[in-house]
Amino acid sequence: MAADLSTPARQALIALMVSVERASNPDLRRNYRVEVTKGAREELEREKLISWEKGPRGAIFYELTDKGWRRARQEFRSAPPERVTGPWLLHYATLRHLDSLMERADYKIADVFAGPDPGPATAAGAAGEPSVEDRVRAAYLDLARTPGDWIRLVAIRARLTDVARSEQDRVLTEMDRRREIHLDPDPARNELPQDALDAAILIGGEAKHLITIGRA
Repeated sequence: MAADLSTPARQALIALMVSVERASNPDLRRNYRVEVTKGAREELEREKLISWEKGPRGAIFYELTDKGWRRARQEFRSAPPERVTGPWLLHYATLRHLDSLMERADYKIADVFAGPDPGPATAAGAAGEPSVEDRVRAAYLDLARTPGDWIRLVAIRARLTDVARSEQDRVLTEMDRRREIHLDPDPARNELPQDALDAAILIGGEAKHLITIGRA
């Protein structure tokens, strides 16, 4: 039987489900205008539905446990919490339609929420132009022989010459923070050519020259 959760706990559970990856309260407020309140955190933790850890600058990052994902799946069939506003009623109506589709197609929740929330379409995205994040991933996949290979950032930047260096750094830092990529110093940095040194990104005061995607 599903845990009887309060409305804030159910909303936090849904927010972490659609976020897919671990997220902090600033992330959830920015993307969904929802946060994991102290009471909701205690409820969800008591039911073993979330795990959390402290990140940079003391920020707390939350993610669903396996039990949390199973509980989130039950929300697709649940009545909305009492006294919620119209947008939440529409949200639960959408979940009911999605539930019907998943049942007919034998989809699991992992089939639907398989990657991080891409966010709303921008004007560029609507026109079919890939985002800088998409271009970083595409450049890596083109350069790497297998997922998890280490690639020098200088090679990635060479594919992004039309993007300002500051924007490249912002996107790379954000992707690294979300653990979509991993950046690392080159062990042979004393032997690197100048262009590879210049292409490094500073994170936490350390120069990172290498990027990988798909490494556990």
